[in-house]
Amino acid sequence: MKASCKFNIDTASVELRFHDGTEISIYTPDVDDEICPTIPMQTEIDWLIYNEPLTYARLVFSGELEQYDRDMAGTHGLPD
Repeated sequence: MKASCKFNIDTASVELRFHDGTEISIYTPDVDDEICPTIPMQTEIDWLIYNEPLTYARLVFSGELEQYDRDMAGTHGLPD
C-alpha cells in the first residue's frame, strides 16, 4: 500500500497518509524515549525524520530503528 509521509514540526510527529484515507502519526519524542539515543544517534534520527520520514516510519514499524541508528550514527552529522 502506498503512502505519503511527512514530518509535522508543530506536532513533532511523522505522519503517514495512505491512499485509502487511513492516517498514522508517530510521535517522535516517544520513540526517542524508548531508544535513549546518544548525541550522534540523535543526530541520525533527526536527519531521518527531516529528510527521509518514510524510511524513519518503516524502521519504527519494523523494530529496526535502534539497530539502524547504532550502525549509522555519525553518518549525517553536521559538517565541520
